[in-house]
Amino acid sequence: MRPFAVFLAGALAAAPLAGQTVGPVLVSVGAGPTVQTDAQFSPVGAHLWAGTETVLDRRVRVRLDAALHHFGYTGPAARGSCPRDFCAALQTSDLDLVAVTGTVVWRDTTGVRRWYGFGGLGAYGVLHLRDGNSRIGLTGGFGLDLGSRWFAEARTHVAYDATGYRGVVFPVLVGRRIGRFVP
Repeated sequence: MRPFAVFLAGALAAAPLAGQTVGPVLVSVGAGPTVQTDAQFSPVGAHLWAGTETVLDRRVRVRLDAALHHFGYTGPAARGSCPRDFCAALQTSDLDLVAVTGTVVWRDTTGVRRWYGFGGLGAYGVLHLRDGNSRIGLTGGFGLDLGSRWFAEARTHVAYDATGYRGVVFPVLVGRRIGRFVP
């Protein structure tokens, strides 16, 4: 539940950010496959994504989004030796990774280039397992507008996670803009 709290706190804090004006807010949803690198879980899973995007002070385009990545459990991973106080119990269930990220988006607003890039920080948590604390990490990727409402994206999540999950996640999604509002 902590990643949702981080998402909500970020959304509330970002609006009046240092007295900046906030432009129209786009609301989008998406889904697609996701790949991860930890041998303890299936390499390919599914993910659901939701996000908002706006422009601050007519200069900086920012996005706040959240995603749930699901991977099946394939068996115990080999464990090396580690100090007793820092080892987490082995997980014996599916991996449900929650990513809540805030990114800066580089987008051509003239409409000439349909591709865009983004990068930023994220809070990462794993549902129903050993440590409910969120971890920080990096995220970045690129996208392609497929018309006025549809888009496709590929990104990378690199999370520092002391709970034992050390994988890197590569989601790909097809998304749709479902709404727009002016705060």
